[in-house]
Amino acid sequence: MISELYGESEATLVYDVHTATPAGTQRTAEHFRLDDGKITSIMLIFDATPWQPMKAMMS
Repeated sequence: MISELYGESEATLVYDVHTATPAGTQRTAEHFRLDDGKITSIMLIFDATPWQPMKAMMS
C-alpha cells in the first residue's frame, strides 16, 4: 500500500501489484464511491502499456 485517502462518500487506494509476468510491478489506483455506507462504484486506474506486448502475443 502506497497511499490511502478517505472522504465521507469516497476512498482512493494507491498500491503496487506485483506480477509474475513481463509487466512486472503495476502501479494501480482504485477509487470507490459510497452511498449509505455501501460501495456503489469502483474505478480501477493503471497504465496498460506494459501489458500490450503480452496482448499482442495472444492475438
